[in-house]
Amino acid sequence: NVFLWQINVRVTTMDAELEFAILPSTTGKQLFDQIVKTIGLRETWFFGLQYQDSKGFSTWLKLNKRVTAQDVKRDNPLLIKFRAKFYPEDVTDELIQEATQRLFFLQVKECILNDDIYCPPETAVLLASYAVQVKQGDYRKDYHVSGYLAREKLLPQRVLEQHKLNRNQWEERIQVWHQEHKGLLRSLQDPLQTEKHIYALHANTPTHFLCSSVS
Repeated sequence: NVFLWQINVRVTTMDAELEFAILPSTTGKQLFDQIVKTIGLRETWFFGLQYQDSKGFSTWLKLNKRVTAQDVKRDNPLLIKFRAKFYPEDVTDELIQEATQRLFFLQVKECILNDDIYCPPETAVLLASYAVQVKQGDYRKDYHVSGYLAREKLLPQRVLEQHKLNRNQWEERIQVWHQEHKGLLRSLQDPLQTEKHIYALHANTPTHFLCSSVS
């Protein structure tokens, strides 16, 4: 029975978790094509599939080889991450599809918070304020009272530890920038355009690979 030979695969994107069943003969390319078709992604050339090998290292799946022929950790289901692998040279011209913009924004944000991408404190605060603007919209004094960012993870731990500021003082710095962004969503038409703007601010990171060591 062919179903006895199926292998369950769990694929996580930056904003979703997908389940697939593949055969021992399924190649990385066949799995990749199935994923991008499911999520409706057309700008596929920036992305790749990541897995944890038997030694615990994050590795890019070779698309021209069978999934099961590679050193994928034998979990059930197999755990695969769908991640951006390359930076575009020109963000404005190359990140066209909203789904692509969204995935890049979320991944850059995660990489900065995890310190996989170095970000100076001043830039980290500015990027954090844009992320708040995307999520919460315009700053309103009656609504955004003290402590409104208390549960948000917005800055890398390195930044928090390097400077003698408490959490409230960091929040105040982000809030100052948040206030400056009034009307930004309207001027850029929608949150995804703002996310694209945030990504563009950090697109000069000197690397061809995007967080290839994300765990």
